[in-house]
Amino acid sequence: MIFNIPSHESIAEKLRYPLGKLRTVIDTDAYNEVDDQFAIAWALRSPERLAVEAVYAAPYNNAFFFQGRELSEEEKRLAHYAASPADGMEQSYHEIIKLFRLLKMESAGKVFRGSASYIGGAGKAVESEAAQDLVRRAMEGEGLLYVLALGAITNVASAIVMEPKITEKIVVVWLGGQPLSFSSGQEFNLLQDVPAAQILFDSGTPLVLIPCMLAASHLTLTAEEMKTRLWGKSAVGTYLADMVAANFTDALIGNSLGMKKFYLPGLDDIPGDIAEQFPTRHIAWSRIIWDISTVAYVLNPNWSATRLVPSPILGDDMTWKQDRARHPIRYCSYVSRDHIFGDLFAKLAES
Repeated sequence: MIFNIPSHESIAEKLRYPLGKLRTVIDTDAYNEVDDQFAIAWALRSPERLAVEAVYAAPYNNAFFFQGRELSEEEKRLAHYAASPADGMEQSYHEIIKLFRLLKMESAGKVFRGSASYIGGAGKAVESEAAQDLVRRAMEGEGLLYVLALGAITNVASAIVMEPKITEKIVVVWLGGQPLSFSSGQEFNLLQDVPAAQILFDSGTPLVLIPCMLAASHLTLTAEEMKTRLWGKSAVGTYLADMVAANFTDALIGNSLGMKKFYLPGLDDIPGDIAEQFPTRHIAWSRIIWDISTVAYVLNPNWSATRLVPSPILGDDMTWKQDRARHPIRYCSYVSRDHIFGDLFAKLAES
């Protein structure tokens, strides 16, 4: 698909750090893992800065992680299992409503179902309530609309294809992919719908890209903090703490070493037969709460380090290529873990 790219100067202007209160929507695979819930709750508890107008349920499918295994219902619950993009989207829709209820906020007219499938190779928009609402809200509202995207970018890319003019009205803050210095961008949010990500990078949409490793990966929540800063502090705090605690199992902790192979391909040349001779015997447990990085960016410029870089070219095989003539995006290379969690803990403790 060929897009009419605005001038680099106009894109850069929209990517200046915003002042004042921001019109915001959140696009989230809320039931996948445990981090989206933190981001949604934190954003909704930050009305001094964010006017959260809508929350969209994004698709996700994690069944491929468990191919060849028959999971029990308890294992599916712990893994936040979704058998298809439609299944993941529907479970996320209900999780979003649950969070509104825990926060004692009204969800009617604010929560929308998203895509039941991925855009895929055809590059055609997937019609959904979420994509339609995003188009309407962007085109009819005053000022820029900030889209905090926490999952596969299908809903947002569909809206861009449906109405390319929204690229003049929105700024997307997306947690997706890996650092541009890596040979591959392979990561869960990106790999689910590579064509949708290609639309985002190629369309000239003002984009703040937060890669997972080396940036959002700093956002670790420790077991002790979970007990002292979340449990019993509020209904939503206890819910989030209980959900994270459920991940503290031998099987799921063992998966953390597997993340190196999945998220750091090509960055480690230690042979497997050598690695197997060095088992991990003790773990100081923590859990990465990736998705709060998007909320942190819009709340306070001091909590992340970003700069303008050319928008990368994303290959079908998820490799990055660079072209200095491309339009700019804003790229995050660091987040300040302590400042971010300090604000989050304070707000989630409010009853």
